[in-house]
Amino acid sequence: RAQQPGQESVGPAAGPQQQHLVFQQPAGRSLRAAMSGEMEMATSRRKGVLGALDWYFAWALPGMGMFSEAYIIFSAGQIKPFQQTIYPTCWKTYVDCDPEMIKHLSGYIQICGIMAGMLLWGFLADITGRKWGSRIVAAIMLSGCILLTFSPYATSPYGYFVYFMVAQTWYGFGVGGEYPLASASAAERSACSPELRAYRGRQVILVFSNQGMGNITNAAVILICMAIFGQTGAVLTPGGSRNVLILSYGFGAVACVVMVVYRFMFLEESEMFVEVDKIEHNLAAVEHVSNTKLMLRKQMVSLYYFGWRQMVASVAWVCNDFAFYGNKLQQNIFLNLLYPGSTAYIKQQWNVLNSFISLLGYYCAAWLVDKPWYGRVKMQYIGFLAMFVFYIVIYGQWENMGAQGSTQSGLHAFQALYYLSSFFNQFGPNATTWLVAGEIFPTDIRAGYHGFAACMGKLGAIIATLWISYIDVSSTGTGKVFLVSALWGICGAIVTIIWLPDTTGLELEEYDRLQRYILAGKFSDYHGEALNRKHLSLWEIYVSKWHHQYDKELDRKAFEEEVLRLSVMPAAKAEMGRMHVISHETFEKISNSRV
Repeated sequence: RAQQPGQESVGPAAGPQQQHLVFQQPAGRSLRAAMSGEMEMATSRRKGVLGALDWYFAWALPGMGMFSEAYIIFSAGQIKPFQQTIYPTCWKTYVDCDPEMIKHLSGYIQICGIMAGMLLWGFLADITGRKWGSRIVAAIMLSGCILLTFSPYATSPYGYFVYFMVAQTWYGFGVGGEYPLASASAAERSACSPELRAYRGRQVILVFSNQGMGNITNAAVILICMAIFGQTGAVLTPGGSRNVLILSYGFGAVACVVMVVYRFMFLEESEMFVEVDKIEHNLAAVEHVSNTKLMLRKQMVSLYYFGWRQMVASVAWVCNDFAFYGNKLQQNIFLNLLYPGSTAYIKQQWNVLNSFISLLGYYCAAWLVDKPWYGRVKMQYIGFLAMFVFYIVIYGQWENMGAQGSTQSGLHAFQALYYLSSFFNQFGPNATTWLVAGEIFPTDIRAGYHGFAACMGKLGAIIATLWISYIDVSSTGTGKVFLVSALWGICGAIVTIIWLPDTTGLELEEYDRLQRYILAGKFSDYHGEALNRKHLSLWEIYVSKWHHQYDKELDRKAFEEEVLRLSVMPAAKAEMGRMHVISHETFEKISNSRV
C-alpha cells in the first residue's frame, strides 16, 4: 500500500460519462449493471406470480418499518372517537384529565420521541452501520406496538392516558430511527445492485410507499373491525370500541413481528457503507490520523461544504410536514365539515378513500422520479406549488366550500381539492424529501444528515399540531388552516428551486469521491460529475460557482490515477468497478497493473 513516488495520499476519481467498450448498455447505466446481463435475463424469465412476488418483496420487506410507522402514527386522528367512547371522562368531558394535556400533549409528545430517535439513530448509523441500527429500532417499534395493543385494558381513564402517551413516545423513538436508516439503506442497496442501480429513485420511493400502504391498511382494518364489532351506528359502545382498538393495534404488532424476524435473520450490512468505511480508515491509517480526529474533521468540513444542502433538506421537510401532518392529524375535522352528522363508520370509509388516493401519489412519484425530464427537483417544487394552489383556492372560496350554509356543489369541490392536495403531497414533497435527504450527501454522513433533516421536518409537524390545536374548530376557524398551509407550500417551492441539487442520474459513489477530496483538503482538484451543472442547485451554480471546476478530461485522468493508487484495496476496487467513468478494459488494465 505504499504510495508511488510523487503521488498524493488521496486520489481523485470520476470522469466523463462514456459507454463501456465491452458491454452494450443504455446511457446512464452502470458498469456493474452491464456486467449483470445474464442475471437480468434470468430474472426477467420469472414471469407471472413469481416475478411479481420477486418485484414486490424487493421493496416491501425493506419498507416494513415505514408501513408500521404510518399504520400506528397516522391512526391518531382516526382512533379519537373510540378513545372518547371508552374513556369519556378523560377524552371528552375532561373530568379526570386536564383538557390542555389532551389537546396539546397528546398531539406532540410522540413527535418529540420521533425527533429524538431521528437524531440519535441517524448519528449512530454513520458510525456503527445500518444493519444493527435497523434491528434495534425494529425491536423498539415492536415493543411499543405491543404496549399499545394492551393499552385499552387500562381501567383508569387517567392511567390509560399516561400509559398511552408512554407507549406512543417509546414507539416513536424507534420510528425516528427508521427514517434515516431505511432511506440510507434503500439508496445504498440500490446503488450496489446491478438490477436496481439505474432505478435508484424508484426503488427508494417504493420502499417509502409502504408508508402509504400502512396508512390505507390501518384505515381499512379499523373499518373492518367496526363492522365486525357492530360499531356502524350513530352511537359507539365502550366494549366494541375497545375491541376495535385492540384488534387494530394487534394487527400492527404482527406486522412488526414480520419486520423484526426479517431484519434479524436476513438483513445484511450496507455494502456501500462497508466500502466507504474501509477506504476512509485505510487512508487515515496511511496518514497516521486517529479515528477521533478523522470523525471531527469529517463533521467540520462536511458542514462547511454541505451546509446549504442540509438547510434545504431540513426547511423543505418543515414546509411539507406542516401541511402533511396538520391535515392527517386533523382530518376528522375536515370530514365533519364535509359530512356533518354522519356516523364514525361513514367517515372512516372516506378516510379509506383519501388514503387510497394518497397511495396512488406514491406510485406515480416512483414512476417518474428517475425520468431525466422530470426528476427530483421538479417533482418536489411542482408538488409544493400544486398544494399551494389547492389550499389557496379552498381558503379563497371558503364561504362557498366549507363555511356553514355552503352549497352541496361547493362541498364537493372542497372534497375534490382536499383529495388532490393529498395526491400531490405524495406525488411531490412527501416522497422527495425522504428520498433526496438520503442522496445529496456522502455515505459517511448520509444517515446523520438525513436524520437531522427529518427531525427538522417533525418540528414542522409539532408547529402544525400545536397551532391547529388552538384554532377554532368552527367552519370559519378551520379555513385559516388552509391559508397557512398554502403559505408553507409556496415557501417550500421557493427553497427547493433555489437550493436543492438534482441527483437524478448521478451515481452516489461520486459524492464519496468528492468527500475524499474534501477530507484531503483538495476540493479544488475534484472535477467530477458531482460538480456537473445539471447536478447542482442554483445556489451552487451562481453563488458557489462549483460548476467551474467540472472538466471531463481532467476528471478522467484523475480517476485513472485514483484507480492506480487505491485499487490495491478490495473495497476501493469494488466501488470504482461499479462506476460509469472509464471503459471496463481500461479499469481492469490499470487495476491489475497496480496489483
